[in-house]
Amino acid sequence: MSLARKYKKSLDEQWCMRFKTGHPGGDRYDGVVMQVKPDFIVLREEEAFEFDGVVILAKKFIRGFRDGKYERCANEILRENGAIKKLRVPRWLDSCEAIPQALAAMMRRDIWPALEIIYNEGGDSAFYLGVITGIEDEQFSIKSYDAAGKWEKNFVLGYEEIFKIEFDSQYCNHFNAYMKSKDGA
Repeated sequence: MSLARKYKKSLDEQWCMRFKTGHPGGDRYDGVVMQVKPDFIVLREEEAFEFDGVVILAKKFIRGFRDGKYERCANEILRENGAIKKLRVPRWLDSCEAIPQALAAMMRRDIWPALEIIYNEGGDSAFYLGVITGIEDEQFSIKSYDAAGKWEKNFVLGYEEIFKIEFDSQYCNHFNAYMKSKDGA
């Protein structure tokens, strides 16, 4: 079955499955597809049979899927514990057809995302968490902080390098709240 058909199955049936990526670290994401756009999918990410965070994955980096006995069991648990009934994704994402639009909407709403890019022809990745400070036609800016809670510089990045955008996860929400309480934003 093609990736497009798996996206549709996950979306139509609210079916959790694993998506494998071309990330240098072999990252994979378990979740339910909430939206399918021309260049990306929107997932509600599942971890420990709960949904935590919205993940936007660029389609060009998705390499495969797993939808077998493990996913069947996980879906039974998600239905049993009621998590599947709580699935939501922000309505403002409905009008975002491209990654630049999603980032612009986050900037307007003061949503601080976690972003991961892939560069060096797929050989390296970099992670940024912080406030989006500018949107242009071919690139955007983000003022991020490191894992020690120290503000870094304003980075200018190209849209074509974006692998993943994450927001509304416990990690993002807690770390961002901490950083917003400090000077330097």
